[in-house]
Amino acid sequence: MARTDIERYIGELKGSVESGKSQDLYSLKKELMKLNEASAAFENFERESTIIGKELVRDAQDLSLLVKIRNLALQIKNKKRINDNLHSLHFNLNIIKNSGDERAIKSALGAFLNNNDTCVNSMIYELNDFKAKLEDVQNYHSILLPQSLDNRLRTDEKYKRHIERLNAIHKKQKDAFASTVMLFLKFARKRMKSLQKFK
Repeated sequence: MARTDIERYIGELKGSVESGKSQDLYSLKKELMKLNEASAAFENFERESTIIGKELVRDAQDLSLLVKIRNLALQIKNKKRINDNLHSLHFNLNIIKNSGDERAIKSALGAFLNNNDTCVNSMIYELNDFKAKLEDVQNYHSILLPQSLDNRLRTDEKYKRHIERLNAIHKKQKDAFASTVMLFLKFARKRMKSLQKFK
């Protein structure tokens, strides 16, 4: 992702942070704990995608859609690691803000700028990819069975509540990442100013 794309995305993230809401490490930690509590939704959706009744197989317009949904569910399950990466970034925010160890501070800055799993570029990719996969599942689920009210109710019962929960988790992840980036910019600026004073 080009630098301008990252800057534009961060600009969008700024807009996603609630107006007037004060961001701090403690509030962010509480949001991350809530995300952990909701993480069972990933396993629940993956498990649901493996349960395919005879009637669904009989009536499906395209059996390959069931395989695609199953594969997407496995990939979406891995998006739970976004939560782990957010926790790692929160830990590094604490170091940037509070540590007196220059080496530890550089390492913490590297988590945001260079680390393959947690750098801003990688996190943006993972969040966008998560959203794209949810949209794919929604599209496949909408055309899985011939159009009728009964069939719509059947597929909604199987997939819709899971998709809604995962979309809600994605939004919380994106909001938490927005807060994380804003705090990183705030703390990093202060660090740079304090280092310049001692030059």
